[in-house]
Amino acid sequence: MKHGKLFYFTNPHPDLPMDERYVAETDTGIKESFVHKNDALLFLFDHGVRSYQSFTKEISAYKNLKNIPIYELWHLENRIGYVLFGFESYIDSEGNTNKRKSYIWRFVGHGRSCFAPTREELTQKILDEIHKHVADPEERGYNIYPYYTRYYREGGAKCIIS
Repeated sequence: MKHGKLFYFTNPHPDLPMDERYVAETDTGIKESFVHKNDALLFLFDHGVRSYQSFTKEISAYKNLKNIPIYELWHLENRIGYVLFGFESYIDSEGNTNKRKSYIWRFVGHGRSCFAPTREELTQKILDEIHKHVADPEERGYNIYPYYTRYYREGGAKCIIS
């Protein structure tokens, strides 16, 4: 499993063009800069990266990398997304907001977040969301180019989960 790094520089970096704030780097040393986070994540996925860490400054500026979360890139039915095992807010039966540990999914490029207590439940929720979008009526525009196809990756109906 390949690991990557995603950097977001809030201040202009001397080695990057002015608009390109995201830098994606694979563990094989391939580096490229991007304007949008989605493009950087797709670059990592296309180069075989299945997990990554996100940084906002140079790695040498961090005291301990152990606390930086590791995201996984998943490929489900031609859609790419990233998953984190972390805390997600929810509203209990009494109307109070609490947090619990869960797997949190976010589509690359579009879509809403999904979360579930287990990987299997999360996979099923994601597939349900994808099928809902595919069956969506044309007037809502979810299946119209380029909204859907820009972040589309071939892979058939199989699930690739790291």
